[in-house]
Amino acid sequence: MFKNNLKIAWRSIIKHKGFSLLNAGGLALGIASCLMLLLYVFYHINYDKQFKNLENIYLVENNQPGDGKIYTFAATPRLLAPTIKEEVPGVVRSVRVIDYTAEGLLTYKDNSFKKKGLFADNGFFDIFSYHFIEGNPSTALKLPNSIVITKKLAKTLFGNEDPINKIIKRNNELPLTVTGVIEDVPVNATFQFEFVLPWVMFEDSNPWAKDSGWGSNFARTVVQLKSSASLSSANSIMKGMIGRHNEGNENQVFLYPFSKLHLYSNFENGKAVGGMIDQIQLFITLAICILLIACVNFMNLSTARSEERAKEVGIRKAIGSNRKSLIWQFITESVILSFLSTLAALLIIVLTLPYFNDLLNIKLTLPYNQWYTWLLIIGTGLMSGIFAGSYPAFYLSSFEPIKVLKGIFKGGRSALPLRKVLVVVQFAFAVFLITATICIYRQIRFVQSKSIGFDKNNLVEVPIEGDLKDKTQVFINELKSKGVVTNATTFSQSITQSGSNTWGVSWPGKADDEQILFDVFLAGNDFTKSAGIKLLEGREFSVEYPGDTAHKTIMINETAAKIMKLKHPIGTLIHYGDQPMTVIGVYKDFVWGSPYEKTRPMITQYSGDNGVVIDLRLNPAKTISANVAVINKTLKSVNPSFPPTVKFVDSDFEKKFQNEQLLATLANLFGGLAIIISCLGLFGLAAYAAEQRVKEIGVRKVLGATVFNLTALLSRDFLKLVAIAIVIAVPVSVWALNNWLQKFEYRITLNWWMVLLSGLITIIIALATVSYQAVRAALANPVKSLRSE
Repeated sequence: MFKNNLKIAWRSIIKHKGFSLLNAGGLALGIASCLMLLLYVFYHINYDKQFKNLENIYLVENNQPGDGKIYTFAATPRLLAPTIKEEVPGVVRSVRVIDYTAEGLLTYKDNSFKKKGLFADNGFFDIFSYHFIEGNPSTALKLPNSIVITKKLAKTLFGNEDPINKIIKRNNELPLTVTGVIEDVPVNATFQFEFVLPWVMFEDSNPWAKDSGWGSNFARTVVQLKSSASLSSANSIMKGMIGRHNEGNENQVFLYPFSKLHLYSNFENGKAVGGMIDQIQLFITLAICILLIACVNFMNLSTARSEERAKEVGIRKAIGSNRKSLIWQFITESVILSFLSTLAALLIIVLTLPYFNDLLNIKLTLPYNQWYTWLLIIGTGLMSGIFAGSYPAFYLSSFEPIKVLKGIFKGGRSALPLRKVLVVVQFAFAVFLITATICIYRQIRFVQSKSIGFDKNNLVEVPIEGDLKDKTQVFINELKSKGVVTNATTFSQSITQSGSNTWGVSWPGKADDEQILFDVFLAGNDFTKSAGIKLLEGREFSVEYPGDTAHKTIMINETAAKIMKLKHPIGTLIHYGDQPMTVIGVYKDFVWGSPYEKTRPMITQYSGDNGVVIDLRLNPAKTISANVAVINKTLKSVNPSFPPTVKFVDSDFEKKFQNEQLLATLANLFGGLAIIISCLGLFGLAAYAAEQRVKEIGVRKVLGATVFNLTALLSRDFLKLVAIAIVIAVPVSVWALNNWLQKFEYRITLNWWMVLLSGLITIIIALATVSYQAVRAALANPVKSLRSE
């Protein structure tokens, strides 16, 4: 029986090649879109899943009260890790990790490469089960001059030589012994590095870290428990740990599951409130909706051939076929088409995945060697075929043989209303997607167009490394003499990346219980001129003033001046910790952290020898390429051991919008595909309506109706469906998008014209879709449609 149904189904598909291609094509687009979105979802869901014992690994988060709320961050004191191991029962290991200062130049013989690394305590590789190709994970970081490298870095440095016990140099200074080689770190892992150095090396190169106390937060602390059952008791002990060791310190630390770190990274008032999981849930919903839309189109297109299939059903029933066998026949046909669509979808994914990765700057791969991949693909094809074919099967098999053989082609009563409901749902979804795309792009443009407080154009940054540490001013003076830069200064970190902050700022009139978090930014001479920041009052740092170089002066931003309620801030004595400092200048607020958040009060000290980057204001009279060429040449002469690195501030600043732009790109791409697939469904419904009303159209045409009249007649019903879809989608869109906008401090207002525009676009798309079938039916020769009468 099954074999017979298979043959009949295949012959029907071959007989109607054009229809089958259209039907399978729409379903293929839906399955491809669904699988591509699920690939993206699995990429994020599988973050850090390569580690064994992941359920027992935790990152220490730090809750700090102030400003009437609780700030949560992952920076912890140096002393916390050994204290946790000593005082908390059930802890197997506790290690410190620094992943933001280990980047450096690695040299072996004549080969030098700048790579990203991290510092970690011995025990790091016992917690995280990286696969060691060579070396022992338990002792790999035991020696103070050891280094563990990835397979890729080993190949880069040593070629085919055995890396173990080879001596390499870091920053042309410290000799390091290779004690281990691990497999390359997966792209979907929290810690990204190509080498790992012992923690003691960080303390040796940063003397301040050795003496840092409980009030200095700069390290990540990772803890491994014997069992997740001891989490509650561990957090109870750790809650007041910092206060017990540092009287008056109100910070509270707690263990947070490492497995949740990527998806649930946002905290409000000390509690996790979401993060990447919000985007993941959105794309899971989008994937399901696109697949459902494709299945609905399959139904619509299948039932559009009802007249032809009705005669077939009538004859089969007349010769003895029962309804059950007919249902299985039609479902078999739809499953075959579905599997053909799935094969086409796989081909689409293989061809488009490289472009998709480039578009999103991500590395997605289709895991062909995993059984669950094929289970998902085959399951998607099978379920799509059964779901998409079920309604046409039950509908077509319901025809009564006597009626259909007389030319009366009607199934159950609910057939057409259900089809209309499905089209309404499709286009309601289309209206929502169009509105969402407009809203997201408007929000991004609103924040991008907002004043950032500094001039990011013609501003470049050069890291201070190697010989440049002692030749910073020589380098700047040489560039000025060559007319390449107009101003230059040093910063404690990039102007595009937020960093240090403190609660330890006091001023005249500050209440005893008032706690305000201040950003701390170190800058050199010509700070405001180089960055293009407006100086509102006073002056900026200069070597001509001994107080500046002695770190007895300070600059503040306008928000700090407002919070301190200083009418005449210049000359005011404030305290940073226990150190008194005189305010010498007030500068306009600039965006240092997230452009979506309000600017915090900021204090700026003189950087002196503590600069990490040099910011250069390029000479606008010369081309950018010419300026950069001279900078690179000068860097090679001043700092020959390090490859020249010049970063453009404007491109780095654009990375702050990366997450929202990614959301907009995916919504736009897959929303567009969903709309295209929806149009195929409307096309099927238009074909169905034209088929059902062919004699009515013939009569009207004979009686004098014009092509325009008939086109309007056939289009009117579909425009009603679109209008209903718009009415349904508008309140849903307004509610959902307003909720999304609430997470931004600076946000647009969802204007009426956005919803109106999305409605108009939907109507235009719908008209363009149905007009072909309407005009085709209106132009048909009425003699052919009426001759059976």
